[in-house]
Amino acid sequence: MNNEPVAWTACLDCGKRVTGDSIHTCSPQLKTLTDEEILQANLEFGKENGEDYSMLTIEDIEPLIGLVKFVLRKAQEK
Repeated sequence: MNNEPVAWTACLDCGKRVTGDSIHTCSPQLKTLTDEEILQANLEFGKENGEDYSMLTIEDIEPLIGLVKFVLRKAQEK
C-alpha cells in the first residue's frame, strides 16, 4: 500500500513541499517589528488603558523599542 499524500502544497515562505497534515516550520516565519510598528502599538496600548502616550519624546521611547526587540528575539529562540 502506498502512503504517499494525495496532494502537496508549498510553504509560502520557503517553498518547501508539505502536506496539509504535516507540521512545518521554517526561519522566514520569524516575526519582526519596525520601530514605527512598535510606536503604533505603544499608542494603541495606551488608548486601551486610558493613557495618552502621544506626547512621549524619542528619548522616552528608545528604551521601549529596545525592550520589545529583545523580547521578540528571546521568544523566537524557544
